[in-house]
Amino acid sequence: MPSSDDSPAAATQSSYAKVLQGRYELGRVLGRGGSSKVYRARDLRTGALVAVKAVRNSPEDATAARRSVERELLALRRVRGHPHVVRLLDVLASRSAVYLVLDLARGGTVASAIERGGAADEPGARRLFGQLAAAVAHAHDRGVFHRDVKPDNLLLDEHGDLRLADFGLCAFAGGNAGELDGITLTATACGTPAYVAPEILLKKRYDPRKADVWSCGVVLFVIAAGYLPFNDGNLMGMYRKICAGRFRCPKWFSPELRCLLERMLDPVPDTRIGIGEVLDHPWLQHDGVSFGKIIPVRASQPTPEVVKWEAELEQTRELNAFDILTFASGCDLTGLIGPLPDRILFAIHGVGVRSVLDKIAELGREDGFMVRRKGEAGYGGALLETIDDKFVAQVRVHRLHEQMLMVEAERTSVDEASGFWEGLQSSLKFSAN
Repeated sequence: MPSSDDSPAAATQSSYAKVLQGRYELGRVLGRGGSSKVYRARDLRTGALVAVKAVRNSPEDATAARRSVERELLALRRVRGHPHVVRLLDVLASRSAVYLVLDLARGGTVASAIERGGAADEPGARRLFGQLAAAVAHAHDRGVFHRDVKPDNLLLDEHGDLRLADFGLCAFAGGNAGELDGITLTATACGTPAYVAPEILLKKRYDPRKADVWSCGVVLFVIAAGYLPFNDGNLMGMYRKICAGRFRCPKWFSPELRCLLERMLDPVPDTRIGIGEVLDHPWLQHDGVSFGKIIPVRASQPTPEVVKWEAELEQTRELNAFDILTFASGCDLTGLIGPLPDRILFAIHGVGVRSVLDKIAELGREDGFMVRRKGEAGYGGALLETIDDKFVAQVRVHRLHEQMLMVEAERTSVDEASGFWEGLQSSLKFSAN
């Protein structure tokens, strides 16, 4: 996330007013959004400088804020591994906010760089835009569509390389609003007016791939010219220019750059260039640098805990006498099963297996965990992992009879799963044995 002065000396001199859950010292505010703030912070374990995005859980917009956080977490997990996408390092949560720990962008935003230094020359614009196009292509390849590409959401690291950030408004492939070639057509109007595609302004269902290409085209124009292509003192006048695709390139733009912009800023989505064609355009090939390589998703092997959990859930087992004895009055066998703080048994009445799994998934996501779940008639389970695939807890649900379920919960990390552990026992209102 953005920063304008992040040298080691500046970091040492900064005053950190708050320690977040004993792990991160929060410094000054780097930016603000509708329901969020971004802080410069220091990791107490490593001393590394990071950015912490705090998303408030205010009662007025609690649902919208939660959906935005869940959307951003899922998007960052899908697109991780690309050098030009901001990295998610950690997730923390409290009753009042969710905290996303991200890369700190020591070079600030592209918007602030343009304000300070004006337009870039064509080689400089080619370098930044090529990195943006590669990041967007990588996201699209994984079914993530940003829908808010603009200079404020493009960060620069200490080397001046670009990082695409802020996926809070993104969309995913495979929704229910209708599809075109497997891609969801959506009608959600979002983004910043000067950067949104004409089909969004006209309130049509649109292909988010093509909408991202349009926004990237506006960004390219701004980087190379230093001003907006559809600028107008009147908002409706700007909208009319956008819908007509009416803009004029500066005289110093090369013919190839003009050609690329005309194809990206085509007001007709069906004839607008695609992101793959953008990466293959001659203008991006001038300096002998290929931006078209899409980074493959890391092929990680399932952990032993995941393999064991999935194998157990494949077999619907009946509870035996030993299981049922654990609920007998005056007979507490929890100590024989495992350490009491890390493995517990509950009985719950009048609730279905699916409802329990839904609540477990909700509690896990609130604490920033990735949740795997499987369910069958009368039996189910959930596995919780950190963003880097570290196993932290699992829950199994068994039906005793029509009105009673038995729930087994086990965790491997006391520190990381503490919030989930407390929520499991309080929110579900189980009667523990």
